[in-house]
Amino acid sequence: MKKLALFLMVFVFFLSPSLFAHDKKILIINSYHKGFQWSDDILAGMEEVFYNHPEITTNILYMDSKRVSSEEYYAKLRELYKLQLQNQKYDLIVAVDKFAYDFLIKYYHELFTDETILFTGLEQFNPEDVQKEGLDDRIYGILEKRAIPETIPMISHMIPNLKKLYIINDASANGDDSEPFIRQAMEEHNDKFEIEYIRKSTIDELNERFAVPNKDEAVFFIRFYNDKYGNLYKNSQIATMINKSALPVFVTDTLFIGKGALGGKLVPIQEVGVATGKMVIDVLDKKIPPLRVETFIEYHYQFDVQKIKQFEAYPNASLKEYELVNAPLTFFDKHRKFIDAVFLISPFLVFLILGLIHNIYMRIRSEKELKAIELQKNKHQQFIIQQSKLAEIGEIFSSIAHQWKNPLVEIATITQEHFYSTEDSINEQNNQYVHDIMVQVRYMTDTINDFQKFIMPSTQKTVFDVSEAIETMMKIINHNIKYNYIDVTIDVSNATNLMVSGYKNEFMQTLLNVVNNAKEQIKEARENKLIKRGSIFIQIYNYSKKVIIDIKDNGGGIPIDKMPNIFDAYYTTKEQGHGIGLYMSKLIIEDKMGGKIRASNTNEGACFTITLGNVT
Repeated sequence: MKKLALFLMVFVFFLSPSLFAHDKKILIINSYHKGFQWSDDILAGMEEVFYNHPEITTNILYMDSKRVSSEEYYAKLRELYKLQLQNQKYDLIVAVDKFAYDFLIKYYHELFTDETILFTGLEQFNPEDVQKEGLDDRIYGILEKRAIPETIPMISHMIPNLKKLYIINDASANGDDSEPFIRQAMEEHNDKFEIEYIRKSTIDELNERFAVPNKDEAVFFIRFYNDKYGNLYKNSQIATMINKSALPVFVTDTLFIGKGALGGKLVPIQEVGVATGKMVIDVLDKKIPPLRVETFIEYHYQFDVQKIKQFEAYPNASLKEYELVNAPLTFFDKHRKFIDAVFLISPFLVFLILGLIHNIYMRIRSEKELKAIELQKNKHQQFIIQQSKLAEIGEIFSSIAHQWKNPLVEIATITQEHFYSTEDSINEQNNQYVHDIMVQVRYMTDTINDFQKFIMPSTQKTVFDVSEAIETMMKIINHNIKYNYIDVTIDVSNATNLMVSGYKNEFMQTLLNVVNNAKEQIKEARENKLIKRGSIFIQIYNYSKKVIIDIKDNGGGIPIDKMPNIFDAYYTTKEQGHGIGLYMSKLIIEDKMGGKIRASNTNEGACFTITLGNVT
């Protein structure tokens, strides 16, 4: 029997290895912001691999280094990550591109202990950098190599009379990494045609420079996200510039193919993400040794048919395999085989038509289902990230609250012991003191409990009373408002039904953001002696089956030139602001609760209006 039991255990072990698998936690530090197409494509490729590995869970931190990249910003980011990542343990850290990699190497020993590092998207890697930090026993990576040396001769073949080539590469840190390869390629071709290397310019200057057609000139575009003044351009702005160019524009990756570029030998960005995801799996499974750095050298030759016709620049015959995009196929070209088959097998025409209709229907239905799933996934991702951050803050505050409650209990105990140890002649006086102390202890305990509930994120939608949520929020910040000489009035006289469906705690945090902004504006107005006393008026009412919340203050209002941007991420009107509060407020109200939030000015100050649907 013992031998049989042992045999069954071994059999189950090898037959069902998933029963013994452990979850793997991966932290991804993205150099850029969500919506930056290059890194979004990298993450999409990784997610494609992770889809078949349910044991892997990921957490993504966005550094936003295209928009902010000062040392002061990175220092603050380090402190924020210290708070977010304390008591967290990951099996692997993935750094997406150069900024995240440099940040991780610099602050690794402050933020982590022995976690493995994997980078992706870098163009250059120096082993000495990780050896100096003692990290060479835990580093892996994927280098992205742009086909710069191969593209320049390809351009000269496609434009035989080429006399001048413009090379565009912005003055960013990524541009610095590409420059040695560009310089080397320029030296090899300087004697064949003129090359003008552009690193510092603006979109407007480039539009003007490339506005006049010239059959003897072309543009080789590497990147241009930051102009000479430090302004950040969106992919849509860059694509517009490329498409408007009167000169043919060649590129090195797939970001702008089909959007104005003629073509080139391209790095398929999403496939770089797939290769990264596969290396992640190999590292977790311990299949490769440390300090393994691979160069991604798979390329696609792609060309835009419309641009080929516009500039009469055709792919070299030596290219055996390439893909054409934007090709305008005629009906007969699209269905040539089908039309030929109709004449050959006309007796079966009816069956073919029925089968075709069924296949088209099934394909359309499948595409709709896939689009719905992807849309829902993207819609929830940013909200989930914010909830994760709030949950971490909530855990930290719970620990602090526990430490605060212990002294309060001790104060109450000591007070009562002192009361019972005194003589009867002063019992009445002591009784009053004890009563006053216990009232304050109870108030502090209730405040801690209220704030602890408030800061934890809601786990699911509930139906709640808007008025009760506002009263709870105001109770938490009552003393702060009072000590800043601000009068708060809440008017619900015209309300009949204030029940809404959504995330109550996140809704309260939205109101807190708005009220805190009003408080800060009022403080500034009082310091400048524009008003004597602050006023915040909150009016809640029903209109057309909606709940309307108006929050008005007398702090002077929002500057007209700043009004269109106040809900943008990282945009702030304060010297020490972060630009996150109103951005997250808009995300919660509009994306998660299906409402609207708008800002305007009154004669006295600002007015924020929140509109939510009623629950009957």
